[in-house]
Amino acid sequence: MPRKTPGQHFLLSAKARSLSLRDVMRMTDEEAMAMFRAIRWASTEGEAVCPECGCVACYAYASRPIFKCKGCGKQFSVTSGTIFASRKLTIRDYLLAIVIFINAAKGISSLQLARDLGVQYKTAFVLTHKLREAMAAELRGMVLNGTVEVDGCYVGGHVRPANRKVDRVDRRLAENMNGKRKCVVVMRQREGRTLPFALTSEAEGVSLTLCKPPSSSSVSVSRRQPLLKGSGAIAPSPKGGSRPGSRPLRWVCARAVSSGSAAKELTALGCSAVR
Repeated sequence: MPRKTPGQHFLLSAKARSLSLRDVMRMTDEEAMAMFRAIRWASTEGEAVCPECGCVACYAYASRPIFKCKGCGKQFSVTSGTIFASRKLTIRDYLLAIVIFINAAKGISSLQLARDLGVQYKTAFVLTHKLREAMAAELRGMVLNGTVEVDGCYVGGHVRPANRKVDRVDRRLAENMNGKRKCVVVMRQREGRTLPFALTSEAEGVSLTLCKPPSSSSVSVSRRQPLLKGSGAIAPSPKGGSRPGSRPLRWVCARAVSSGSAAKELTALGCSAVR
C-alpha cells in the first residue's frame, strides 16, 4: 500500500500545543481546577462522574471542592481514583509537572523537576514515577490495526575496552557484556499509535510480532496479549511465486529485523524481511 503524501508533522502543528507551560502558569486555582476536570472527564465535557458507580448525576458542594453522587451517595473530589489522590500540592502544580514532564524531548530528571516545582527530591521522584505509570497504563491492552512497522535500537551497556591490545576481549560476546544493554523496540501503526517495549534483544521484539496466519481478521501476536489486528509486522515468504489465498495477508517488517539474530529467526520460520 503506497504511503500518502507527507504533510506537516503533528508535533509541528498547533494541535500539539494544546497545553503550554505559559498557559498553566497564568491560570488561577479555579481555572486550573476547571482544566483538570475537562481533562479527566473529557467525555462529559468536564461534568463530574462518580468513580465508584459511574453515575453522572452528581452535585458539587459550595463549601468544599468535592462532589457527591446522587446514586450511591459517595463523596469524591476531582482527583479521587487517580494517581493524584490524597494530594498535597495544588492542582496547578500538578498541571505544571505534567506539562514539564511531557514536553521534555529527552526526558527530565527528578532533581530538575524538584527545582522547577520547588519541592523535595522525594516528592518529584514519586511524582515522575506516577506519571510514567499512568502513561504505561494507557498503552496496556492497546491493539494496532492495518500496516504496522517495527524498529529497534540498543541502548546502554557500554563496556570500556582495555588499554592494552592484548588485554582486550570481544565485547560482542555475552560473557563479556555487563548485562545493562537493552533493546528498545517500537511498533508504530501508520498514521496511528505507537507501542514501545524495553527488551534484552532484538529477537524478542520479533517474537512479539510473529504468529501463525490467522483464519479471521484478528491476529494474536503475543502469548500474553494481542497487539496487532489485521496486518501484522512480518512478511511470510511466498512459495511458488504468489501468496496463496483470495485474501492474502500483507505484512511489513522493520529495517531492524533484516539483520542479526532476528533475521535468522525469520529465516527459520520461513519469513523474509520486506523493505
